[in-house]
Amino acid sequence: MLRRGFGGLITDAQWRTLTSSIVPRAFTPGQTLLRQGDNGAGVHLILNGSARVVSVSTDGTAVPLAFRTSGEVLGEPALTAVGRVRNATVTAVNGGSTVFLSAERFQRRLTELGLETALWRSVLMRQAESDQLRVQQATLSAERRLSAALVQLAGMLGEPMPPALGRAGVPQGGGHLLRIALPQEDIAGFVGLSRTSVHNAYTKLKEKMLIRTGRQYVALLDLAALKSLAHGSPKD
Repeated sequence: MLRRGFGGLITDAQWRTLTSSIVPRAFTPGQTLLRQGDNGAGVHLILNGSARVVSVSTDGTAVPLAFRTSGEVLGEPALTAVGRVRNATVTAVNGGSTVFLSAERFQRRLTELGLETALWRSVLMRQAESDQLRVQQATLSAERRLSAALVQLAGMLGEPMPPALGRAGVPQGGGHLLRIALPQEDIAGFVGLSRTSVHNAYTKLKEKMLIRTGRQYVALLDLAALKSLAHGSPKD
């Protein structure tokens, strides 16, 4: 299975060493894996499935920050200060499983396997994703912002799919499938737009035959075209 984030930076043998001796914890859609405000005593490594990371404000509003999938670490701030309060809530998007390691055990295994650099590379990659999203929110139009967000989500969660046929029956560029429910309210919070703006942008992308949506998926039919649109190419 394809691993992303931290898991994508290490070998299969190293991943097995980290995870094989621990009983997996299954999770179901909607289940809370980490709760904002709780003390963080360890980390989860995602074996399969995906999860949504949200920040909950004082008025109860949940703002989506990121999505995580197989290979990624959840709760790594606990490594810098055992017992540190969690700064986000993580809930399962679909069914899957994780292994949980205490902060001390995970740090010990990282040291034994020489994986500290890989972990912090993954942290820096996440920070770069966050920075990129903030720039997009500040500078792009709604349609370009949504396109950029979908391209980013394809990098986080996407599964390659065969090229779709365009209006003239000509194959478009290769696509990616997001096997998650992605309500317009969620994507609006993720990209910093109103639901009306997201609805209008979705409609335009569907009319251009760049995406197709369903209750439990979003199909990006032409990832190259979405990237061009996000970057402001004349193709848009």
